[in-house]
This record gives sequence, C-alpha cells and structure tokens, in this order.
Amino acid sequence: MRAKSRQDPRFEVLGRVQCQEISALPGNLIDISAHGCKIFYSVPVTIHLEDDYTLLIQVADSSTSDFTLICHPVWVNEDSGQTVLGMTILRSPDSERLKAFVESLESKSGKEEGGQSQIVDSQCQFI
Repeated sequence: MRAKSRQDPRFEVLGRVQCQEISALPGNLIDISAHGCKIFYSVPVTIHLEDDYTLLIQVADSSTSDFTLICHPVWVNEDSGQTVLGMTILRSPDSERLKAFVESLESKSGKEEGGQSQIVDSQCQFI
C-alpha cells in the first residue's frame, strides 16, 4: 500500500490540533511521523495548498508537552462535511522535540513487535 513508500513510518497518536488559520474548532491528529501528519476535522475547512500553516499539536500523552510545527498541506479530502488533511512538516521551532518524540514511538513500537515474532502458534497448549 502507499504507506510502504513513505520516507518515515507513521504512528497513530491521539491528539488535538489547533490552527486558527484553518478553523476555529480544533482538529484531531490521526497519525504523525518525523516529516508529516494526518489531521481530521469534523467540519469542512478551507485550505490553500500554496500556504504554510502554524499548528499547535497537543498529544494525549500527558508526559509530552505541546508541539508548535510549521506545516504545508499536501492533500485535502472533504466528504460529507468532514475534512482530512495530509501535511508535511517543515523546519519548525519544535522540530528537534518532534524528532525525539517520534524516536520514542519507534522504540516502543519495536518492543511491542518483538514479542509478536516469538509467537509460533496461536493455539493454546497445555503442558
């Protein structure tokens, strides 16, 4: 699928996205990587594909503080009054913190997958 051709792995992260230039209502962060993110708005929004936007991203993980990121829209899908945006993340004030956050997600993901590789058979065996 298209996700395999991405430059960086994407991670599903719960979060809130605020950008007054896009909407007075916050959007929902769907996924994030070191160089991009996907955002959902439950209302139609107007996006100019030639403009850059400053986003305040608040992830649900309470140990992580908010990120201020400068993003450029790559694609927009609007359907039934809802909007999904694909953004690329440009050099931003919190780029280094975002990189560290994504690396922590990668290490957590690697630990979870490690146990899956040890499962040989999904049937229960009594000894």
